[in-house]
Amino acid sequence: MQLGDIEALRKVQVCMGSVFKMVFYPRDGVKPKGHHANSRTKYFVVVGVDAEGNYVGVSLINSEVNVHFARQIAPFQWCIYPEKYVFLDGKFRYVDCYNIRDIETTRILQEAEYIGYLEEADLQKIRELLLKSPVNDLCKLKQYGLAK
Repeated sequence: MQLGDIEALRKVQVCMGSVFKMVFYPRDGVKPKGHHANSRTKYFVVVGVDAEGNYVGVSLINSEVNVHFARQIAPFQWCIYPEKYVFLDGKFRYVDCYNIRDIETTRILQEAEYIGYLEEADLQKIRELLLKSPVNDLCKLKQYGLAK
């Protein structure tokens, strides 16, 4: 297999429902854990790709709902189950549909590790919650093919 083939295969993985693991920084809106930490590794699910394929809309996957904002964000968290997804290592996780985030496709290709794929039933619920969230901009949702 040649390098171009590997890059093409990785690019195909960047689609709706793909789950990746990547290091995030405060500039990404992710707060590091620990006193001296400057980054945090997180799982995320691709919820849409823009028409040009340059940017990807993602939802972070968390191990718990932030109790400080639970009243505000809890209705927009979708629980995914370890019985369905081996990559969850036996733990329940929550897809954060409250706030869709933008990541450049090239960053995912260069820095992220492909983990797996979510089932269509879960993706449908995630779409619904993303559309209902009061902070997700309609233009952004349209950009990623989530709204008309």
